[in-house]
Amino acid sequence: MRDIQVLLVEDNCSTCALMRAFFDQADGLTVCGEAHDGWEGLELLREKRPDLVLLDLIMPGMDGLEFLRAAAGETGKRPKVIVLSGVVADEYVQQACRLGASYYLVKPVNLTELAGRIDTLFPKETEQSDPGLAAWALLRLGADRESLGYRDARYALGLLAEDGGMQMKKIYLDTAEAFSTTYSRVEKNLRTLIKNIHKTGGSFYEKTLGFADREKPPDNGSFLRALAEEIRKKK
Repeated sequence: MRDIQVLLVEDNCSTCALMRAFFDQADGLTVCGEAHDGWEGLELLREKRPDLVLLDLIMPGMDGLEFLRAAAGETGKRPKVIVLSGVVADEYVQQACRLGASYYLVKPVNLTELAGRIDTLFPKETEQSDPGLAAWALLRLGADRESLGYRDARYALGLLAEDGGMQMKKIYLDTAEAFSTTYSRVEKNLRTLIKNIHKTGGSFYEKTLGFADREKPPDNGSFLRALAEEIRKKK
């Protein structure tokens, strides 16, 4: 069973209360500390050594971006970070991700989406011990369980491995329903994952899927169908 220690770094008491109530109902997730500014958060980071930090950006004293910069210089275990912020400007999103944030969620936070992001960062034991052929194929191509789109791709590949004729629209809809998200989010997540795999994929990628043109990644459907065919061969 997971035992994920979560540190809240958030100056809004209502948001903290919402997060605590959420984690009280979540298996394997425990709030180990609560800080209301970046300085206090940094102290608790050193003291508690959490696995995950939920971080606001706009706070008194040390703000969230400064916290990320300071945390990067800390020794020892580096926690995963999910930013929860009302700031929607792209420059803040990009800067937070460059400084180490795994995900950036805009307030008011969709708790179902937050739960999905945490599951991606910290796979449950069943996913770790029995990843299945779809997960094996993605990991072999260079993805990892923390990659944006990994969860969606694994599920979509499972559908295609069972029914190679399934239309992509149906796959997107079924995947979105499985993870309580949207059609467009699934499509975008898959596109991001495939682009990243295409950029870094080595000989296994080219040999298995035949996409050797580094300038033009395959579309979602071509990638998923080619990989699903390889998975079916191994069944």
